[in-house]
Amino acid sequence: MTTRPTPSTAPAPPESPEQALLREFDHDARSPLSAMAAATELLGATDDPALQEEARGVIGRQVRKLNELFAAFRARLAALAHGGGEPPA
Repeated sequence: MTTRPTPSTAPAPPESPEQALLREFDHDARSPLSAMAAATELLGATDDPALQEEARGVIGRQVRKLNELFAAFRARLAALAHGGGEPPA
């Protein structure tokens, strides 16, 4: 009988501030990207002008959200580079 190795029960090392920032950014960027993908698919699947306009509106709003997300990400990166955890005021 072959035994499988058991997973380590040692706790994972704490993540660095940079790793935490990247994890958070990855999580936060998924929603707008998913919404934009769905809206883009709808644009190609319908000839209904009202649905196309709604899809374009979704894409526009999500682009704005991504722009805000990137701006916040850059500010937090700059703060980390200067030794702080939060962006300068």
